[in-house]
Amino acid sequence: MQVSEIKYLFAMVLILLFASAIGGMGLNADVIWGDELASFVFMGAFDTTFSPSQILNTIATLAPDHVPLYYLLGAGWSQLVGWSQLALRYLSLLAGVAMIAWLYRLVCDDIGRRNAIVAAFVLTSNTYVMIFFHEVRNYTFILLLVVVHTWCYRRLIRSNNPSSLLWGCFIASAAVLLYMHFLGLFFLVALGASHLLVERWSSRTRSMLVGWAVAMGSLLPYLPTILAGGFKYGETESAILATELAEPLVGLLSNGLGILLIPLVLNLAYQISRRRNTMILSLVSLALIYVTLLIVASWMFELITLSRMRYFLILWFPSMILIAFSISEFSHSSKIVIILLTVWALAGLQFERSGQIRQYATHDKRILQYPPLHFYETSLLGKVRPEDFLVGFSESLSVNENKGRLGVGIADYYLGAQLGIDGVFLHTNLKRYRLEEDVRSILEARPLVLLAHDPSKAPLNYAKTLAVVQSVFAPCDLLVDEPTLLIRRYAHAVMGCNHEAAPIEYENGIRVVDRALRLDADAERIEALTWWHVPDEAMLDEYNISLQIISSEGKNVRQTDHHLYNNIVPWSVIDLSTAELPADDYALVLILYRRDTGSKVVGVDESTDEFGSMLPLLGFTRRLEDVE
Repeated sequence: MQVSEIKYLFAMVLILLFASAIGGMGLNADVIWGDELASFVFMGAFDTTFSPSQILNTIATLAPDHVPLYYLLGAGWSQLVGWSQLALRYLSLLAGVAMIAWLYRLVCDDIGRRNAIVAAFVLTSNTYVMIFFHEVRNYTFILLLVVVHTWCYRRLIRSNNPSSLLWGCFIASAAVLLYMHFLGLFFLVALGASHLLVERWSSRTRSMLVGWAVAMGSLLPYLPTILAGGFKYGETESAILATELAEPLVGLLSNGLGILLIPLVLNLAYQISRRRNTMILSLVSLALIYVTLLIVASWMFELITLSRMRYFLILWFPSMILIAFSISEFSHSSKIVIILLTVWALAGLQFERSGQIRQYATHDKRILQYPPLHFYETSLLGKVRPEDFLVGFSESLSVNENKGRLGVGIADYYLGAQLGIDGVFLHTNLKRYRLEEDVRSILEARPLVLLAHDPSKAPLNYAKTLAVVQSVFAPCDLLVDEPTLLIRRYAHAVMGCNHEAAPIEYENGIRVVDRALRLDADAERIEALTWWHVPDEAMLDEYNISLQIISSEGKNVRQTDHHLYNNIVPWSVIDLSTAELPADDYALVLILYRRDTGSKVVGVDESTDEFGSMLPLLGFTRRLEDVE
């Protein structure tokens, strides 16, 4: 291997490490947004039994204008690494790094190593592209497949006798691209049109057109599902006009330094006029045709909005190579090239820090107001019980909201799908009279609460919320104690901090989620906390519960009955007096029975495996000295 080859190889390794580092820093840096949540839903993150057919049915129902390959791939990946955002985002990072490596190979084969290194660096340091290296979305896979297919295409052009394997790769990469995103169709049409404009007609051209047709034909079985979606992308935001596209596109393509494109475009035109390079001409025509097709599609289907500029992302493939070619050919001096690349990279850094790029990266700006739920997840793993209910604070209540057709929200993913608990986030600035009412409503629904907040900047409502919680519940263990996150468990006094869950399952579907008992010998009473789940509200009127104290002889010596609808569900504490009971051994039993017939319902105590219609909750003894 020559010294120059080693130099370029070393430079490429550094670029790939740089791409991995930049993408890796974003893997767990922020909360998922709406489209990532949709990816989790389509993959089955909320139902670990999802099969490929279930994924296809879910996409066809919720998002029929999507193609399924990425979600099938992500679901399979999750079986190896789990459902955390870091694990799923890492899949995009892998595809992005592979794309850069393959881009180097493509440019190296057709233009040269110097241009290939510059192209790899230009793409890696483009701020907009790097956003997608850490999103649970399919865009880095789209770019990877575009590069792979173009590499196959260019090898077919150059080869005198292409192998069957190369032809197979050419057709398969096109078909896979189509099943990765419908934008692949625009790319293949643009590439085919570009080929007809730049390359001479030959039998090879005819064969490639047949290959593209075969790849497109593979999409026919799924085409009715796609068309059923209607491409109604502009429902929540007005589609951008073609005349309005220039400014954001130039800004994103140039790392926010549009003025830099002027000398680069002029130099590109000059270099094209000096010598004919079919790859450069092909990329120029490809870019122009692709933009035209996308503008027409946007006009027809309201496709492109300011927050959906990512649909132009395929344009970055030819554009970054063209920019790199212009920079490489700007001067024979390596110092000039390095200066231009430094300006390019610094412009991208400034563009990212300015925050301007966010308006083009996502349509959900409210995630910046959400608490760091990914930190909540990692901090609470292995520390929570299914019965816990987390109460936190957020500057935007949309974190609690279900996302349209998805039926789940951002908080549902972190709390429900990842931790297996429920929760809600209170607004940091909710009015005090409303706050107390909301907090008491939460406490009435759950006897176990996790209170979470950032102690470094405590929400305005934290002190009031804490006071309401402590007026009813007792503080328990501190689950998370970090400089920016404090989470403590609070429990009803009857349940206590070290309580172990003791559910009961009844044959009619009614369930005691948990129960706790406290015998107060001094006050001569039993406090019985029962926590109920009723699958059908009609059952509230159909069933009663009875708490009875049974003597050692099996006699009912004390009893209290309640309607389920009478403030028993979801949970309540019932007092039962033990005063004046004679000395004896007693058992407190729970009975669920129908109101109309009095017939008892059989249940199974899951903590003891005991079953029957009279389930013992507590055994106690009244001694002679207690009676006296």
